[in-house]
Amino acid sequence: MESLKMEGGDLVIQQGDFQFIKGHEEVVQCCRHEIATNVGEWFLNPNMGMNHDLFLGKQTNEELMRSELQQALLREERIESVDTINFETDQKGRSLLITFMVMGKNGESYKGEVENIA
Repeated sequence: MESLKMEGGDLVIQQGDFQFIKGHEEVVQCCRHEIATNVGEWFLNPNMGMNHDLFLGKQTNEELMRSELQQALLREERIESVDTINFETDQKGRSLLITFMVMGKNGESYKGEVENIA
């Protein structure tokens, strides 16, 4: 599959041309978009994304967050299983870094990260 390349939520344009990605990088980008989208936010697919409310506030539940992330990652049709999900919280900077490792249906392993989803 091939997709438009995005960085920081913006399309990447070089020398006036849209940039495209495919392969490993494209699968990871699709996983990141699923996580970064708040469920119901994308009008063309209201089921895309996850509930970002679970990631807000001081009293978050890591088990619920992990479950929501796993469900979101498995919605990507090329993902077979979610192997790891890690959270790195910077309370002073009020940021959350999520790293994940998933296994594709093709047997390939994919690693990605998303910061400050909510």
